[in-house]
Amino acid sequence: MLLWIKGALTPQEICDRIMDPESDFQKKMVEYLESVHMGEFITGSLEDVKQNLDLAELDDQYKNPTETLPIPSPPQCNQNACGECKSCQATSLWESQFNSTNKNTVDKYQPVTGCLSNKWGKCKAHFPHKTFEHTEVNPDSGALNIKKGESMLNTVTAEVTYLIRSNTDVTSLLSGTAIKAVVAYVSDYISKPALKTYLIFEAVKSVF
Repeated sequence: MLLWIKGALTPQEICDRIMDPESDFQKKMVEYLESVHMGEFITGSLEDVKQNLDLAELDDQYKNPTETLPIPSPPQCNQNACGECKSCQATSLWESQFNSTNKNTVDKYQPVTGCLSNKWGKCKAHFPHKTFEHTEVNPDSGALNIKKGESMLNTVTAEVTYLIRSNTDVTSLLSGTAIKAVVAYVSDYISKPALKTYLIFEAVKSVF
């Protein structure tokens, strides 16, 4: 899915403003990008998430989040999040399962050895990714390297992962080259031949 925000600045305009030393645009852009996607888990490191998931799967009541539907958020508190009413308590419980569902969903999708099936022996999905302790700005080009704590994790948006419940890769396209590459990828992907009927039924059967 490719989204273009109406009225947004062009990649070149964004770059020019980021490199303007007298503007606070760079700070605001970084804050915005870090708020809408992340390259790490909400609740800890990959090792922590794996350990918690292994324990959760031992419970007979555990349900794989990729095979369930998202639970809608409860009504908001009408007292400015007082923290004591039923709405606030319900919201707190919902947020806990939101975080748990997200970490379990993301952890279900990890690169496999098949990505190395090429003559170069390098992962076709470009794992492991380079990590950054904090967002960096290239002073020469204005390029942004967004904060990323996990090398084996795509950049994701928690809300999108919670709703779609599958592997996602959310990226802000801040260059013409990146935009063209994604358009070409999406065009190639959606033009693939449709699945055979028996494969569709097998997929449905495996889920239900």
